Amino acid sequence: MVDTANENERPISWQEKRDAGIKRWEGRVAVVTGASSPIGMAICEDLVKHGLAVFGLATRAGKYELEALSKKLEKDNELGKLFAFECDIKEEGHVEPIFRYIGDYHDGIDLLVNNANVMTKGLILDDDNTPILRDIMETNIIGMCLVTREAAKLMKMRKEERKNLGHVINIMSVVGHKFGPSNTRSKPLNGLYPASRHASTAITECIRQEFLFFYENVKITAISPGFVEGQDTDILTEEEKSHGKMPSLSPKDVSAAVLYAISVKDEVQIHEIKIKPVGEFI
Repeated sequence: MVDTANENERPISWQEKRDAGIKRWEGRVAVVTGASSPIGMAICEDLVKHGLAVFGLATRAGKYELEALSKKLEKDNELGKLFAFECDIKEEGHVEPIFRYIGDYHDGIDLLVNNANVMTKGLILDDDNTPILRDIMETNIIGMCLVTREAAKLMKMRKEERKNLGHVINIMSVVGHKFGPSNTRSKPLNGLYPASRHASTAITECIRQEFLFFYENVKITAISPGFVEGQDTDILTEEEKSHGKMPSLSPKDVSAAVLYAISVKDEVQIHEIKIKPVGEFI
């Protein structure tokens, strides 16, 4: 699809319109959780390339991967920059100090991408799995709420000239809307994972209403991808892997959805995006 201002001007592609919308975000501040996952790394890289200062929150091991990506991006980008932080988002003692630091040095934040989540092969009925069940719920639900709460505080403290742009994006899953086996040979997912994603869907709407209640000019978008190569590979059994490649999205596909959501004009909010690879059964 193309637009033209008049017959004598070159057609404007949708990519150019998107990039023009994203250009407004140059110099803004973003926080990405789960930043060392394949999806998180793709999002961090794309945001930095579009001129944002990005604070990536990751596990201790993931922090080193982020630092390596930061050095790589630093060579090629004059405006954007990636900062790597270790953070367990379900621990207030980790979350609050990081957001205080960002608020002290960067006058609040403009964009939050909630990407951190836990998915396991274990089942609800497995023996001795209480720590795994708690980890799923505390990370995917409580952790997301803690981070969003602290981010909202920093969005409120921004100077007036920066309050025209504000956005929270929750990276979720299609299993948060409809849940079934990916194919007839599949071992079921841990039932608490789709339960946590269904909860995230409800929480996204609750936060949208709370932003409206507090008169905050902040948008919120839920992005629900299907199977993502590299991101979800570990949940497949060896039998499933041996039966051929499952249709999958790339992490860059998910990142492209993030860029689209933040590129639209101020009066438009993309409430929800579902993206699936062609041929996926979920």
